[in-house]
Amino acid sequence: MKRLFRGDAPLCLAQFKHGRDNWSVISSNGLTNDIWKSLNVMQMGFCAYCECQLLEDNNKRHIEHFVQKGKEHSVTFEWENLFGSCNNPNRCGKFKDRSPIAKNIDLSNVCKPDVMDPSELLLFLNTGKVRPRRSLDQQRKECAENTIAIFNLDGDSTLENSRKAAIAGERCLADSYWEMLSNDDGELEELLEAELSEALIRIKSLEHSTALMHLWVHNEKF
Repeated sequence: MKRLFRGDAPLCLAQFKHGRDNWSVISSNGLTNDIWKSLNVMQMGFCAYCECQLLEDNNKRHIEHFVQKGKEHSVTFEWENLFGSCNNPNRCGKFKDRSPIAKNIDLSNVCKPDVMDPSELLLFLNTGKVRPRRSLDQQRKECAENTIAIFNLDGDSTLENSRKAAIAGERCLADSYWEMLSNDDGELEELLEAELSEALIRIKSLEHSTALMHLWVHNEKF
């Protein structure tokens, strides 16, 4: 889960109003891909929550309402309430809307990634697991725990294994960097800074880029 920066709303959303229109008007008017274009600019083609790559197949992805349509009527066509999510029932948007565990969590105390930076709350470990950062105060720790729980970011073995595979592909380079960093007496400072900077730019376009970034920056195993 990473920080997202929301651009302008798709123009089509302004045509519709809750109470007069149902969300189904989006697909019936052939506007689904218009919304996906804007979501993909924000999310670079990855799920807003688990950071798995979203295939351009609307049977394997869905336009996710952060606050469910039936809970607050005014949010149905609000651009700020929409994210692109994978269709996996064991995590992310589907899990949030259907799991009894997730239904008991207050969304006002969950990280909304276009408003908050998840990396300030969550730490991805080299094992593929994720946990709240240690230094959080009680309120922020609860927000981190809620975020992990409501999207099941640490309870789906398929997701954990996907993260582990991504980390394994980057591990050799990152381990070499950390070994040189731990032994450096200052002579390699500029070289190591350049290597880290290049790595962080390169991994932005990869699946699970936050886990990879934490590998390079924090390198925590437990």
